[in-house]
Amino acid sequence: MRLHRIALAKHSATAAAAFDGRGGLYGHGRWHVRGKLIVYAADHMALAMAEALVHIQRSNSIEAFNHWEIDVPDALILDAPVLPAGWKHDVPFTQAFGDAWLTAKTSVAHLVPSALVPGDLNCLINPAHPKFDIRWVISGPTPFQFDTRLTRP
Repeated sequence: MRLHRIALAKHSATAAAAFDGRGGLYGHGRWHVRGKLIVYAADHMALAMAEALVHIQRSNSIEAFNHWEIDVPDALILDAPVLPAGWKHDVPFTQAFGDAWLTAKTSVAHLVPSALVPGDLNCLINPAHPKFDIRWVISGPTPFQFDTRLTRP
């Protein structure tokens, strides 16, 4: 499955840096709590952009970003789960779900629904999984700029 990742350029200058999951060590995400190696990607570039955009502090000086593509073998990706009603508003639930998946190492990647775009899928990647292979990265870093209409204060 072809996946997209948009990440701060200062943290994604190389494929190894863009997919090492170290960002998860320093901050919480929807699908994990701080202290875990995890990479967030999306099934479409537009969703990857929306997911990155939601974290930008609106200012006049938007930092540089890179776009990456990775092709994870379908057999190593778990399908999106059926989640209970209200999951979008229960971040502790989604964090516990993601943390349990990371710990179990049942797959390299796991599709999860986007909380931003109904029907679209994010993909959690576990770079600590023994079958993860950085050679799956097929493009990047490609400089990415957000349209200024999206980032104006």
